[in-house]
Amino acid sequence: LKLLLDAIFGPENFRNEITWKRTGVHGDSKTWSKVSDIIFFFTKSAAFVWNDQLQSHSAEYLESHYSKSDPDGRRYQLTSILSPSPRPNMMYEWKGFPSPPMGWRFSKARMAELDAAGLIWYPTRADGALDTEKRPRFKRYLDEQQGTKVTTIWTDIAPINARAQERLGYPTQKPLALLERIIAASSNPGDVVLDPFCGCGTAVDAAQKLARRWIGIDVTHLAIGLIEKRLK
Repeated sequence: LKLLLDAIFGPENFRNEITWKRTGVHGDSKTWSKVSDIIFFFTKSAAFVWNDQLQSHSAEYLESHYSKSDPDGRRYQLTSILSPSPRPNMMYEWKGFPSPPMGWRFSKARMAELDAAGLIWYPTRADGALDTEKRPRFKRYLDEQQGTKVTTIWTDIAPINARAQERLGYPTQKPLALLERIIAASSNPGDVVLDPFCGCGTAVDAAQKLARRWIGIDVTHLAIGLIEKRLK
């Protein structure tokens, strides 16, 4: 399939191979248990629609990255405010802290704004005085973050189980959440979504819910009947 798609879209337009974990371990498997599907992401050209998709932080991530909290309970992490590359216009002394070798990440005016908002953390010595041998850091609050960007490994979308409300009995039916993620990432409201092998219409359903226009094609009356019923 990858070779066929390379021939259609051009290998230079292959962007990602996504692994979707769709099931749990099969106890009767005599080899590596097959628990995933592969999704190929191609584009028509180098210019394409892309909308980042976000997911909630895991408990482990929160514990390791947002372990600090204010007296009011707001969780935060400390991040660097040093410039990663030389920036001569960002080299200045700040509250007794000498300029880093490559400068600060923020301008002096922006630094003052962040300081006034309480978003700069300052290291102190045992006597409470500023420790200017160390570096101030930026306070990034958890409640101001939208989440973690979705990667090419998808483990957060469950398969359709036997009791799922959306189950239609179609043998290759995919979860609605899976198609919603794909369509939301690669199109905008009002765009046209084409599913040339639309089966029971999960992509059509997702496109309709996300305010996209859509075209669905299938060869069987069973599929078309299911889609009509589903949309009604």
